[in-house]
Amino acid sequence: MINPNWSALQRTFVDKGTAKAMATRSCPALRVLETLAVIPMAGVRSVDRLHELLRPFIGTPAIAKPTHASGSPVFLRNVTSPADLAAMHQLASIDYALVMREMQYWNLPRQIIVETLVSAHNSAPPDDYKFHCIHGEPLLCQVDHARFGTAWSRLFQVPGFEPMDADDGFTTPEDYWLPDAGRLAEMTAAARALAAPFDFVRVDLYDGADGIYFGELTFTPAASLGIAPSSAGCHRETPTHREYSRTLMRAFRREG
Repeated sequence: MINPNWSALQRTFVDKGTAKAMATRSCPALRVLETLAVIPMAGVRSVDRLHELLRPFIGTPAIAKPTHASGSPVFLRNVTSPADLAAMHQLASIDYALVMREMQYWNLPRQIIVETLVSAHNSAPPDDYKFHCIHGEPLLCQVDHARFGTAWSRLFQVPGFEPMDADDGFTTPEDYWLPDAGRLAEMTAAARALAAPFDFVRVDLYDGADGIYFGELTFTPAASLGIAPSSAGCHRETPTHREYSRTLMRAFRREG
């Protein structure tokens, strides 16, 4: 993670401003979010200035986020004052590589991208399917449901989508159900196509109402801390955490 010699392809994929074109080149069937604006952060020295630049999109179904970092997305329909943009402004103003030494982000252009929202099956944000891939093959999928409400996440084996750890303590919420087998197969195939060039990558896809949407590629999930969701918590070592690590490392050693 701290090695600065990341490839041009990896750096293209971690920049949210350039990743979408590369994703559709690798997997033409994928949908991508429409880019409404890209705001360079040079000269955007205050939250008030950022609020002014985002004013045309405030109150609309759009999302803003740094292109060169992970975190601090803002749903612009919910913005009522410049203060709602403070965390995003702070993150977008720094070199994200210096936060946890994830050097694939080093010296990327500091920008904020404004995008349309994914067309979801209901009024809630779409479910996020995070495929953990070794040598191009999806092995595990973390499903994130209701990410901005009562969040629920669980790890599943691929391709069968059985729980990775039946003893992780999770109960499936009543308002969540796995997509049908055809949609799961489509998402798995898309993850495989995107992961093909890499030893390890997490491929994030959204299950949209009108198709599968590209989210992002992540080469050092959770800054390489190996976090795995379980009812006992995900920020410390648990049996689920150990099973997650064993699954990925067995495949890495077997194929390496």
